[in-house]
Amino acid sequence: MNRFLLALLMLLTLGLGLVQAQGDMSYEGVDPSGQTVVYWHQYSDDSSQAETMEALVADFNSSNEYGITVETIHQGSYGPIQDLMNTAILSGELPNLVAGYANAVAGWANEGVVVDINLLLNSPHWGIAADEQANLNFNLLNVNQLDFPPFYGMRVAWANQNSLNVFYTNLDIVEALGFERRVPATLAEFEEIACAAGASDTVQGYPLDTGTSHFESFVAAHGGAIFDGDADSYIFESVEVLAALEMFTRMLENDCAYLFAERYQNTGDFAIGLTPFAAGSSAGIPFITWDAATAEMTDEWVVSAFPGAEGVGATIQLFVPSQAILTATPEAELATWLFVKYLAGKEAQLAWSGATGYFSIRNDIEVTEADFTEPRMPYARFIEVSGILSDESVSVYSSPGLPSYSAVRGLVPNVIAEVVNGDAAPADALAELNSEAAELHDELDV
Repeated sequence: MNRFLLALLMLLTLGLGLVQAQGDMSYEGVDPSGQTVVYWHQYSDDSSQAETMEALVADFNSSNEYGITVETIHQGSYGPIQDLMNTAILSGELPNLVAGYANAVAGWANEGVVVDINLLLNSPHWGIAADEQANLNFNLLNVNQLDFPPFYGMRVAWANQNSLNVFYTNLDIVEALGFERRVPATLAEFEEIACAAGASDTVQGYPLDTGTSHFESFVAAHGGAIFDGDADSYIFESVEVLAALEMFTRMLENDCAYLFAERYQNTGDFAIGLTPFAAGSSAGIPFITWDAATAEMTDEWVVSAFPGAEGVGATIQLFVPSQAILTATPEAELATWLFVKYLAGKEAQLAWSGATGYFSIRNDIEVTEADFTEPRMPYARFIEVSGILSDESVSVYSSPGLPSYSAVRGLVPNVIAEVVNGDAAPADALAELNSEAAELHDELDV
């Protein structure tokens, strides 16, 4: 065999082996009794999420029939967790369960340290039965099932919650500017109202966030995406991506939008009635509510999906923070899954959603006002956002679950800044970004 063919065979073997090594794994006959599960999570110590998770962990530890003990460790936000995971992979001292988005977990899967949850989910003895799986929202859960090479359907993580990137509208300001008292139906209407606000003496235009998530929401609102799974390539040169960036540039040039310096200033300005629109995670609603009350801002404001371009319709971007099961002994992997399975249960999901204001992965629970104990999130807002999530007319977008996405994500704000500052034409900047993203895709997504 010549050296080229041998090298190619070795690359193919490595590329498939890292993420498919567990293909023949069976957990039937494995005994998880007495195992300790170390769980690295992202929930701040003083948060309702941390308090609720600790309560659920305590219930699981005291009630599971196998004597499994879950130990939780708060390891900071997702960035620090990724850094710690990189160190843990090198040392071999891994936790059993770790928080992460699909793109980060995909990178760990490429290192061969992530369990394919499908093997546990569909286990005849330990899995979730088909009739019970019907009660789960696989539109959310499948964000973590990577159907492209080299994963080939591997479920790299399991969602415990979700939130949305939502669009905020101050109806009083919209009406005062001479427009119909409603959320803009299209991006053209949004831009028209934002321009009227920018030209007024009383309010400002749209607070333009140059972050990647915000940009992707407007790409989706134009009917596009930044990655084409069928073509297995980033598509920053697409018509829709270009249209989103040109809209940003146009709105800034015409004083229809403004840039801001401080984190969350966009929703902060919205909360005190300085602008008719803002965008941000639904997890930020409690802070807008608090800021509005502190400023005694009494205008009526609503939460909605993003208005779309002509013919596109309303869109929403989904955020799905998840939990990855890491490789260990079969006994430890199974014990970890049993805890994850417990968290996916009806009672645990109702407790989690009701106490934290995050949205459930189940279709068969209804969080009533009596169930809802998160003091910072108004129940009416929780129901408002739940309605967006369940609206079948709203298109749902999620970022690509690729190892390269973390690096590509870091490039996007600089490109936007370069364009809006007039240092590069949109098409030229996106062509360069696409080239850099392609290199990262070739290097990291193997």
